[in-house]
Amino acid sequence: MRSSFEIIAEILTTAKNGAKKTRIMYRCGLSYKFVQKYLDLLLETGLLMTGSSYHTTDKGMGFLRKYQNLELLLNTS
Repeated sequence: MRSSFEIIAEILTTAKNGAKKTRIMYRCGLSYKFVQKYLDLLLETGLLMTGSSYHTTDKGMGFLRKYQNLELLLNTS
């Protein structure tokens, strides 16, 4: 089972170059209900922005970098 942080990282990675809701839903393996929940959260926190599609913000890219560094630290011990 994936953690919320893993799901958020997957969504932000998928949306780096722009992605529609359907693409995010299928790439991340989420139901419509869950993708909507996470997209709302990420928009509220400023990690994602929307226009014609969803895009990872600079703040979201910072989250991804920190998440990946934490993953490296945890997997090397």
